[in-house]
Amino acid sequence: MIFITGCTGLVGSHLVATLICKQQLESESISLSVNKSISSESESIVRVKLLCRKNSDLSLLNDVLKRYGFNEIPSNIEFVYGDVLDYDILEAEMKDVDEVYHCAAVVSFDPSDKGSLMRVNVEGTRNMVNAALHCGVKKFCHVSSIAALGRALEGEPIDENSPWSLSKNNSIYSISKHEAEMEVWRGIAEGLNATIVNPSLILGAGRWNSSSCELFNVIAKGFPFYTTGINGFVDVKDVARAMIMLMENNKFGQRYCLNGALISYQYLFNLMAQNFNVKAPYIKVGKGLSEIAWRIFWLIGKIQGKKPLITKETARTATRKYSYSSEKIIRELNFKFTPIEESIKEICCIYKTQNS
Repeated sequence: MIFITGCTGLVGSHLVATLICKQQLESESISLSVNKSISSESESIVRVKLLCRKNSDLSLLNDVLKRYGFNEIPSNIEFVYGDVLDYDILEAEMKDVDEVYHCAAVVSFDPSDKGSLMRVNVEGTRNMVNAALHCGVKKFCHVSSIAALGRALEGEPIDENSPWSLSKNNSIYSISKHEAEMEVWRGIAEGLNATIVNPSLILGAGRWNSSSCELFNVIAKGFPFYTTGINGFVDVKDVARAMIMLMENNKFGQRYCLNGALISYQYLFNLMAQNFNVKAPYIKVGKGLSEIAWRIFWLIGKIQGKKPLITKETARTATRKYSYSSEKIIRELNFKFTPIEESIKEICCIYKTQNS
């Protein structure tokens, strides 16, 4: 039995689809090799529990499953209603669970979301770890973030060994993910077989009005601005694949940076514009203009009662040059990341199909 949180989000939905696909392929392979019956073949497929709230929006999960060839929710998936803040539900539902993938998290760089960031990301992870320990879960995978490693000086490479340091450049989000990761390390010290992944900025086809997906929505409509900052990006499918491989290879008591490419925002935006057949961004935004921009977007957000497209954290990050290394997972698992050009092309294609 596998237990997954965050199934309605970008990482969680792709993880579910990847796991189900892998299980079916393995089951069909076994069936062919030993001439099993259809009924025994279905019995060999592992059951999967998905934690979500009642009345959750399952549209992204359904969309991703369809892209993987499933026109309906597979029969071996069971929905469990609750959330990571309800410890009693977690403990009750993990009693027959062998593996846990903890993907649920709040992603926000808006300081006003501090309360929910700390509750869901830190307290929720604490509950997950405690329930897993209590129920004797054999394997546990936690989705952390590259932000949990802190912000090094520009140009300094960040990897699994980078020490966390207090910095004015650490956002509330990065602090919440760091503290959440500390809960997992505490669980490891208490005997939990856990692995941690630290993905950089995740790119994938999801909800086009939220998180990194919003970048595609903005560029598709002809966004004129770009920055020369450099950041790390990784395909969501690579994140899901890496998590499964780490669990299969029992890479416990460790964390792994997942970064597919180090590129400038200008190059990223140009790739998107090229695939959307729109004019590439042509107005350079330096540090001074970015400081003005996030204040303007903050004011617009206040007036419209919406979350600002650009926050102080995202504006400042977009002008800095960061360096991340995924050498560890490449070396240990011979892991191959999807070229960023292929990722952008596929995501833009999905966007155009859904918004035509």
